[in-house]
Amino acid sequence: MRTHTLIIAFVLGILVVPLYGQKENKNKTEPILLVANKHSNTLSYINPKTFKVIKTIPTGPNPHEITVTPDQRTAYLSSYEPPGNTISVIDLLAKKLVKEISTGDIGRIHGTAMAPDGKHAYFTAGQSGYVIEVNTNTNKITREIPTQGKISHMVYVTPDGKYLLTANIVSEDISVINRSTGELYKKIPAGKGVEGMAFTPDYKFLWALNQSGGSITIIDMESFEPIETFECVGMPVRIKFTKDGKRALITGWVKDGTLTVIDVKSRKEIKRIKVGDYAIGIELSPDERYAYVGCEDSLEPKILPDGSELIKEHKEDSDGLHVIDMESLEVVSKIKTGLGPDPMAMWYPPKK
Repeated sequence: MRTHTLIIAFVLGILVVPLYGQKENKNKTEPILLVANKHSNTLSYINPKTFKVIKTIPTGPNPHEITVTPDQRTAYLSSYEPPGNTISVIDLLAKKLVKEISTGDIGRIHGTAMAPDGKHAYFTAGQSGYVIEVNTNTNKITREIPTQGKISHMVYVTPDGKYLLTANIVSEDISVINRSTGELYKKIPAGKGVEGMAFTPDYKFLWALNQSGGSITIIDMESFEPIETFECVGMPVRIKFTKDGKRALITGWVKDGTLTVIDVKSRKEIKRIKVGDYAIGIELSPDERYAYVGCEDSLEPKILPDGSELIKEHKEDSDGLHVIDMESLEVVSKIKTGLGPDPMAMWYPPKK
């Protein structure tokens, strides 16, 4: 058995949980849902119980994905729309953009991830085939790590912090990179248009969504080998598991956007819920009473041959952030945050 799997058991209660949003709120502060509005260049703070927008602040251009430091004080947002060569740094308590980190000639910054200890944040530069590493203490770029994959769109850190995983849309695989050395450890074959990924709550498996292939590949995290691929129609793009690991919630990036609820054990669809056009971002309330689904707000989205997206967005109105009751599996509310609500994170404000 690889040593990193042993480390996983140790870090589950200490390091991994803050990173993946399942930490018990020891500060007793009420959580706030953070939603980045891609086409409005803003970040919204939302009460996840009342569905009211508390405040919306400006960010850098086209905030595409979000990651939050374990101390819950800082958020980092990628910028994907060309040139897409900045990373927004948000002081969450001050509710203010405090810096835009320039990535220079390396653009189209997309996926985001945080190291378990919070000392480094990671961002994909898909068209260039790099992962950008940022020191969160200095907010300086420390490394540009090659992925050896084509159009590396999303990045994740294994729970033990040992490896970076990138979903490579065009090469249809997942790069496993030694985080310490920056060297490619392994390539895992996936499916057509592999993009969104998530660890199961026990961290034994990784589910990788093959967006244009309409399927999901399950990867064993001990061997880093694919063990199963099953059909999931409708452009599966993002995924969230319930804490008990029994259900997977998958957004569908299609004109009549959907949230598909899957029984994890049987791999069978429980229900497909219609939401707004081109559903993408997904988050759960801490008590899992509600799921929140963002929409692209696009008129003519396309995936180009090189794996990049071409978006013609709405300019005046949004389909909104859809709220789904997890018992009835029905849409119960829509929150207007801005145009293109997509990346989300549940934020637990620390005591000042």
